[in-house]
Amino acid sequence: MNTQLPIAPDRYSSGYLNQLLQSLTRYFNLVVSQDEETPRIVLRSPNGKLFDLTVSDTGTLTVTATSKTRA
Repeated sequence: MNTQLPIAPDRYSSGYLNQLLQSLTRYFNLVVSQDEETPRIVLRSPNGKLFDLTVSDTGTLTVTATSKTRA
């Protein structure tokens, strides 16, 4: 499933960040079951590169380049 996220502005604002979070929430509500857990999320950039989004035990989000696909 693909979703269209808002275009990043030259200068970030609370309105843009709120719109981005709402878009991500709507998207993930469609593709992830409520209360479903996963160790990582694979994101694809517009140019096709893949990135892992993970969270540490302290709640820190980390994005790293990857060649992995869904596992």
